[in-house]
Amino acid sequence: MVIDDDPAVLEAIELSLTYCGFQVRSLLSAENFFPMLADFDPHLVIVDYQLRGYNGGEICMKLKSDPQTCTIPVILLSAHSEAGLMTDKYHFDEFLSKPFDLSVLLNKIHGFINQNPVID
Repeated sequence: MVIDDDPAVLEAIELSLTYCGFQVRSLLSAENFFPMLADFDPHLVIVDYQLRGYNGGEICMKLKSDPQTCTIPVILLSAHSEAGLMTDKYHFDEFLSKPFDLSVLLNKIHGFINQNPVID
């Protein structure tokens, strides 16, 4: 799952992940994130730190504090590099400063997927 309120960033991530064979659900707002989370059951969440009306770090905290979602890896994105220093507060697994290289993001995603293989 990907949440970013910048349509261009969201589209670039979604297209790249889809091209790599991932099933992607994307949202321009965090408003419907938690209901969609229950329906989609993602293996990874990518969330922007500064969303309109929401703090992506707080979304990370909610995910990591719930026993049903605490093992889902979370990559936090932000144009504010200081957000990357808040790992202890928000408990995200990885941080990427915007703008970022899509190949770096894809390598991080593959790292998480290879650490936590999914058996269907």
